[in-house]
Amino acid sequence: MFKNLCELINGVDELIKVKVEGTNLYIENNPIFNEYCPTNNIGKNRKEGEDGHCIGYSETVISAFIQLLKHIESDDGQEKLESDKHVQYAILWLCYKINQQPNVNAGINDIYRNFTKYEYWTREYNSYIEQIKKLMDIDIKDMSKIYDAFEILCKMYTEFDDETKICTNCSDNAEEFVKRFGILNGDSNHKEGSSYSQILSTLSNDYGNLKNNCTNFPPLPQLNPQKSSAQNPGHSSEAISSNSSIANTLIPVSSIFAAIPFFLGIAYKYSLFGIDKLLQRQYLRKKLKKIKKKMEHYI
Repeated sequence: MFKNLCELINGVDELIKVKVEGTNLYIENNPIFNEYCPTNNIGKNRKEGEDGHCIGYSETVISAFIQLLKHIESDDGQEKLESDKHVQYAILWLCYKINQQPNVNAGINDIYRNFTKYEYWTREYNSYIEQIKKLMDIDIKDMSKIYDAFEILCKMYTEFDDETKICTNCSDNAEEFVKRFGILNGDSNHKEGSSYSQILSTLSNDYGNLKNNCTNFPPLPQLNPQKSSAQNPGHSSEAISSNSSIANTLIPVSSIFAAIPFFLGIAYKYSLFGIDKLLQRQYLRKKLKKIKKKMEHYI
């Protein structure tokens, strides 16, 4: 269920503790994410049989992303992973987390060339990389904006009372979601057949499912993707120049991984708040297990 997915994403997100001071970013190393990190405890490429150790922000966030997909995969099955809409939402979250941080720049190398630096990820989680490849045509900042709308929809589902079907608490958020959706729907990046359009369609359907129980919710505008440039050859030179200028400022989704080498140089904190490392690891794993239990009926 959509509501359970929201709880899972929120639960994992809460485990990532960061502090930004100017251009410096400090992150607390939570051992629970080390299982999926690409490096060992001395920061070298992880070999089979070695324990992982997250170094810096990027490794931690991507490891958390793998945690999300592992939960989805265990419930949906490998055969459903490629087409599962919830994987798209997990990627939205990943883009949102990367885009939150300073000094993310455009135009850095393509996803595969950067990812080969992390042989462990390439070997173990190539199917996950393929999921991101499908959405590489969307700018990371646009993905972050879509995530903002997704987050509002999550609040609505969380506030909705499944037993009484009372929608009072989520009506205000419905107005805000429709407003955000309208902006996304009218964006110039909303093209026919694009991944952008596909995600908006998914959001629209999930809003509609909740609206079936809340008839007072405002309707969403009809999806209105623009024709692709191949279908619309009659653009003016000014429009082409403008689009070209805009394109030069965009940050591609591939920069999620291109930014990894940059973030490896960012300082980070390793803080366990005075708790023994083993107890902290057990606490964090227990917290995720509680989230996992909520996913027992997750489709």
